[in-house]
Amino acid sequence: MIIFLTTNQHRYTHTELVGIDGLDVRVVGYPTITEPKRLPVATYIFTDLDRVPFWRLREIAEMYRLLRERGCRVLNDPARALSRFGLLRTLNRAGVNGFDAYRVDELERPRKWPVFLRLEGDHKAPVSDLLNNRKDLDRAIDAAIEAGNPRSAMLIIEYAAEPVGKGLFRKLSVFKMGDRMVGANCVHDDQWLVKYGKPGIATPAMYDEEYDLIDNNPYGEAMARVFDLANVDYGRVDFGLVGGKPQIYEINSNPDLKLSPKPSPAPRRNESIVLFKAKYFEALRALDTPSPRRKPQPGGGQPQGAA
Repeated sequence: MIIFLTTNQHRYTHTELVGIDGLDVRVVGYPTITEPKRLPVATYIFTDLDRVPFWRLREIAEMYRLLRERGCRVLNDPARALSRFGLLRTLNRAGVNGFDAYRVDELERPRKWPVFLRLEGDHKAPVSDLLNNRKDLDRAIDAAIEAGNPRSAMLIIEYAAEPVGKGLFRKLSVFKMGDRMVGANCVHDDQWLVKYGKPGIATPAMYDEEYDLIDNNPYGEAMARVFDLANVDYGRVDFGLVGGKPQIYEINSNPDLKLSPKPSPAPRRNESIVLFKAKYFEALRALDTPSPRRKPQPGGGQPQGAA
């Protein structure tokens, strides 16, 4: 059994896994810790930690430790996982990222321009466009606060992106699932902020590259170090290449899987989706804790199905 623990409003991200043949996956909102001994023996994956208020985060961290003491397999220690700001600052100091991030409350002047504003723990778009000087930054901060964005949660992030073709940007991703690293599908867009992407914008050669990224995962080792620095055992790291070097944007502990997107007009992209699903499910099965009532599979092997 694998239990994904998440905030109630973001349970949708892993619901595709529920009911998959050969796996017992459950996605539940964070419960209280009043009766942790009644929770079943399973693999517990703590997600959405950046969206949890600090007072609840401490309760969740206590739950993590109680489950670990019971012998359960637990991933993503809520007390150790870095915040978005903590991750970006750590990666910059470690020489992984060439760009830095600042809390608005630090009152520190960025060393590189342009910059943009976004909120800690928010996975929506930034709250500003690219800003090229201090005057524009101050105005953007005032406008963001006036719109209701809390100053205490606001980050200044130095821009770090590079097009892979004329007017074309790409976001790469790698999953960490316990001890395994799984290359994921890319996202392509015609703007620097690559989030959802635009269908059909990539070239056939780019889709061939995407297949290779999933098949061979050439950045897996480098991303494993990033996850270690972040103290994250399960999640998806998003990054881009600048000057051929990976630049890390974030780690999402509760990524929206979207394992069954609409078919692409590019056959190679569809092959990449199938390949990622197979590798993801293989890694997921390696995390599984057998359910007490699960029937053994023929031949004693791993459960089959749904890859």
